[in-house]
Amino acid sequence: MTVIEARAEAERILRGGRIPAEDDPSRDALVLLAWATGRSRSRLLAHPEEDVPEPEKFLSLARKRATGLPVAYVTGEKEFWGMTFQVTPDVLIPKPDTETLVERAIEVLRAHAAGSPESRRFFGARRFCEALDVCTGSGCVAVAIARSVPESLVTATDISEAALRVAEENARELGPSDRPIRFVLGDLRDGLPPPSTPDSPGYALIVSNPPYVPSDVARGLLEDGRGEPLLALDGGADGLDLVRALAPHALRALAPGGTFLVEVGEYNAAAAAGCLKEEGFLDIVTHRDLAGLDRVVEGRRG
Repeated sequence: MTVIEARAEAERILRGGRIPAEDDPSRDALVLLAWATGRSRSRLLAHPEEDVPEPEKFLSLARKRATGLPVAYVTGEKEFWGMTFQVTPDVLIPKPDTETLVERAIEVLRAHAAGSPESRRFFGARRFCEALDVCTGSGCVAVAIARSVPESLVTATDISEAALRVAEENARELGPSDRPIRFVLGDLRDGLPPPSTPDSPGYALIVSNPPYVPSDVARGLLEDGRGEPLLALDGGADGLDLVRALAPHALRALAPGGTFLVEVGEYNAAAAAGCLKEEGFLDIVTHRDLAGLDRVVEGRRG
């Protein structure tokens, strides 16, 4: 079976399956074929006459995708922040929207590391900035922060043991070897782990991409067979149950002057900002993602 024949057969399988209407069967077939053959997409497009080794193995991937399972779960990997992360159905697939959270987190930590006047006021001349990633999932946010800010010491926590195993493996493969990310199993509703250094005044930064989809919407999303964990999506009636639970713990765990960043939906960002205000956060601002939608709410501890 040649490349062009394999792609055509995979597209036929996908068009008869359960993939979401907004997804492109042609693109998915090409991505799966590149992964199965180890060839680049550009090579596959340039040489449609080449033979495909083990075509049935490739078509079995297309059949998995046709059940509604996302490409990332079929291949077991997903690109995020220029790195390839391992993913399983135990973790949410990293989304481009979350890069907004990472971008702002890096800005905040770099300002501390550079010794901005505000940073020196609260943290003094400390060598490292401690950061906490709550609901780490695949570990993509924690790894991206740790890789991008050499002055950071990152702790990551999640309620799911299975998710932490995935995150730990990603950190081993992609994280900095000189500053290993610390992983802690725990339920954010019970409180947050203390910083890793005993003399720390608290975290300079706490970030979180918690479940923030309203319960009825989350259940509806999973009806197409995408297989993402409901635990990582369901945020209660209005999507903010975990944000409300996290905010007071974050305020206590932050050092004075520390920053809290939480990813939310465009439909509940205003309510999330109100929640942070009620808890006593200052300088509250909402950041938009690349699509221009409200995505990340920021607050500072006074």
